[in-house]
Amino acid sequence: MYKGKSNRHSKALSKTIGIIIAVVIIIAAIAGIYLLTSSHKAVTAQAISLAPTTPIIQQGLPITFTVYDVVPNSQVVLYLGNGQTLNETAATSAVSFTYTYNQPGQYLVYAVEYLNGKPVQNTSTSLLTIQVNAVLNETESQLLSIPVIAFDTAKNPNAPIFTAGSPVYFYGGFLQPPSGQNMTIEKYMWNFGNGQTMTVPANSSTLSPEVNPVNTTYSSPGIYVVSLTLVTENVSSNSTYQITTYQTVAVTGPGMPFALKLFNGTVPNPGVITVAENVPGGPFSFDPQVDYESVGFEVVSNIFMTLLVYNGSSTTSFIPFAATEIPTVQNGGIQDNYTVYVFHIRSGLHFSNGDNLTAYDVWYSVVRALLFVGGSPGTPDWILAQYLIPGATIGVPIVNSTNMNQTFHEIMNAVTYNNQTNTVTFHLVKPTPPQLFFTAVADPLGAGIVDAKWLEQVGAGITFTPQGFLQYEQYANEGSYNTQVQNDPVASGPYMIKTYVPGQYVVLVPNPYFTGVPGIPAPNDTVVINWVKDPQTAYELFASGKADIVTLLPTNYFPSLKQLEAQGQAEIYQFPTLSEFFFVFNINVSQSGLKTLGSQYHIPSDYFANLYVREAFAYAFNYTNYINNIVGNEKYGFDFASPYAGVIIPGLPYYVPPSELQNVPTFNLTYAKELMIKSGMYNVSINIPIIVPSGDTVDYAAAQMWAQALNEMDPNIQAQPMYLPFSTIIGLEVPGQNPMPIYYLGWIADYPYPSDFVNAMYEQGGTYPAPDGWSVQYLQSLGHTNQAQMYQELNTLIQEADTTTNSTLAAMYYKQAEQIAIDLYMYVYAQQPNAFWVVKPYMTGYHGQISYEENPMIGGAGDSLYYWWVKG
Repeated sequence: MYKGKSNRHSKALSKTIGIIIAVVIIIAAIAGIYLLTSSHKAVTAQAISLAPTTPIIQQGLPITFTVYDVVPNSQVVLYLGNGQTLNETAATSAVSFTYTYNQPGQYLVYAVEYLNGKPVQNTSTSLLTIQVNAVLNETESQLLSIPVIAFDTAKNPNAPIFTAGSPVYFYGGFLQPPSGQNMTIEKYMWNFGNGQTMTVPANSSTLSPEVNPVNTTYSSPGIYVVSLTLVTENVSSNSTYQITTYQTVAVTGPGMPFALKLFNGTVPNPGVITVAENVPGGPFSFDPQVDYESVGFEVVSNIFMTLLVYNGSSTTSFIPFAATEIPTVQNGGIQDNYTVYVFHIRSGLHFSNGDNLTAYDVWYSVVRALLFVGGSPGTPDWILAQYLIPGATIGVPIVNSTNMNQTFHEIMNAVTYNNQTNTVTFHLVKPTPPQLFFTAVADPLGAGIVDAKWLEQVGAGITFTPQGFLQYEQYANEGSYNTQVQNDPVASGPYMIKTYVPGQYVVLVPNPYFTGVPGIPAPNDTVVINWVKDPQTAYELFASGKADIVTLLPTNYFPSLKQLEAQGQAEIYQFPTLSEFFFVFNINVSQSGLKTLGSQYHIPSDYFANLYVREAFAYAFNYTNYINNIVGNEKYGFDFASPYAGVIIPGLPYYVPPSELQNVPTFNLTYAKELMIKSGMYNVSINIPIIVPSGDTVDYAAAQMWAQALNEMDPNIQAQPMYLPFSTIIGLEVPGQNPMPIYYLGWIADYPYPSDFVNAMYEQGGTYPAPDGWSVQYLQSLGHTNQAQMYQELNTLIQEADTTTNSTLAAMYYKQAEQIAIDLYMYVYAQQPNAFWVVKPYMTGYHGQISYEENPMIGGAGDSLYYWWVKG
């Protein structure tokens, strides 16, 4: 699995759209209140409660507040946090208010009870935080960026509560840049709600504010509104657009105390888990048979059921999910020498739209997966297909115009269902150990269960004929996806999608029809996942208390995180992964595509098809400096990652230590120059980007280091690091059309066996080789006969290693395959990382065990199964 689009508009979008996504806030100035005592009622911080219980709603939808324990016939005033109030005369001891927030933001809400015109009770020391999310449609997300306001908690540790007369510091930022063509961020306009304003230009490179943080002072106590308006511009048409976010601050002073309502004394906003993820660009898809990357995987894992799910952190133990039990030989679920697996489907399961989930839906989903094996970019469906269809390979459609009758019957015979017995039966092409096959049916990418009836309703239904199968395969290709399935599918799992702003954030809410199964509770939390463009914004959201979890921060943030931990503001958990990251050589660069990345770029399309060029580049990379100082093991004193060579990494069967492999590159510029001269490409002028996922400051710095060394090796080599959103990089990996000469990505285990790695990263037609030009025929056409023979031998060894039942032979074949891949210098192997959970102290794991969230199969241990997080 991978670890790691625009329209033009001529008219300005005149309306201001206030946005907040789990972070940003709106409050209008509210008059101060007097705290008076009363002989008949004591002040209580629990007088106001919110229905629905989750303090998060969507813009334009009503919300109900109820004030309890009031005196009948008293006047109750509800301060809504946006300058508006509601008044009611209490008929009983409780009074309810319904209100619709038409502007998004985060509102501090409190109530005051009046008797005979005098305030006798209030909840100002128990302020409720109400988050109102807005939605950007596809057009708006191309023109606008969601602004973010955060606090400098080192200077203002009690934010958003402040003291009159003290400086208040605000950070400004944004979640993602506008996706439209020629769009940029022009400026940030602050209004602090105290009569002071400030306009800050955006940095032309980073798009962040040139001044950050900004500060002001509130001389008088009260409630104030801080707004941040982010202005974007089309640099071609000069059209501008703007969007505003609001943040309430409460300023205390004599006689005017304010405090947030904290549950159990420490937990803010119960019922809402907010996540800041340093993942620019967001996910590729939510379609479980299409998405094949770790960002979309997180959402897919939470909204789709599979037959089985991994048991906590174990990679070999499973929990029945949609199945009633785990098939065994003893219970009759495994038959015919491990070639037939029968799963009984639970009764009473439903999709999030209320449709029944039956064996037919499971069967339909598997057939869909088999028809999507040949999708481009690569899909995850080969993982399951390899056990069901002879020769199934990623990127190669199972059905074609010449074999469609035969393959139609193969697919129909590979998996069958019986709605009377509510069973699904898999007929495998060869005996397969249960632990290996179960990894395929437990993977939501490929094996996620979709609603067959709904698919047909939205135009994504399958026609069950040979011709219908052939035609359906096209929907696995980018540009032909069913966009409703891609962006807003009906859920079968514990959560469902409530709101999705493309590339910016997603809101997950409990699936009302999921009541839980043994080992998997029905969730009661709303989850807001923010995909943040830069690590600074992600860190500030977490440090400010606006995020409960922060992920994928670069290593240079760990000293600050450790300081937060020492202050009791964070918990950090470290654990190993089955993930690896590397720089990829593209041996067939699309010339026309390269120019779309920058008109200055140029390189022969087959430049990296030259073995000595790849080897020279590999010897020009300073691996030791990368691990010790750029990743930061030595610099920061943490075990962030380990160097490695070959794709079968520690933790997998048949791992081969680098010491047992020959020709593993080390940093040696003198030798690298000799190789470039030997290649015949020395003094050949090239100018290329080294593509790094946006927000990955560590590997951007590595690319800078590498580019400098390459230029020192050969002054005619010009290379510059370039950020591209993760999802954009995935979208560019199209065979024959890939414009990226060198790019940085990674791989996380789909299942804990070497074939998952060598097939994806070495085998012809694999996830990486296919879009990077690797084929025996292509190498032969260039006259690289020796490389073609080596690559053919590599593929033969992989097939032998994958199919043998003899573990000694498998170990030998895999080792030989690794050696040939090393000799081909297909990759520059960068790091095998350790993973870290960075969470607030009140976040705990299921049954108090954080290990439930530390499974390396779940997004490389970087994604959460939110039904196993407990807040509070």
